[in-house]
Amino acid sequence: MATRGKSNARGARDRARDALEESLHQLEKQLPKNLSRLVKQLRANLKSLQSQVERLRAEGDQRWSRLQTQVRRDAAKVFRRLEKAIEPKPARKAARSRKPAAARARKARRTVERKVETLRSGIARASAPPLAAARRELDALRPIGEPPAN
Repeated sequence: MATRGKSNARGARDRARDALEESLHQLEKQLPKNLSRLVKQLRANLKSLQSQVERLRAEGDQRWSRLQTQVRRDAAKVFRRLEKAIEPKPARKAARSRKPAAARARKARRTVERKVETLRSGIARASAPPLAAARRELDALRPIGEPPAN
């Protein structure tokens, strides 16, 4: 079974209006004069009503089109905000770059060595505390995991 194409809606309206006009014109011819005037007024009023309906339909289509456009824009805006809210945040950069662990360990070792050197030089030139106490002080300054000095 073959399908028919969609007919032009404007053409269908025109045909319906023309058929109604023709029918009313035929009725007007068949009626007496006083009723004929009434049918003439009826046709004029009907024509006016039809033009109003067409104008209002066109306005409604325009309003509908504007509303559709606005709804689409709003929906797109909401989707963009939603996507932005659920996307993973980029990792923040640290305020300053952290040094590698080896560099931090070297710096700590140098600091301890300087303190030890300061203590050794202080022990040699000043009235040194007993040797055992100085050794304990040096052992306390030695980093954990470093072998004892001989």
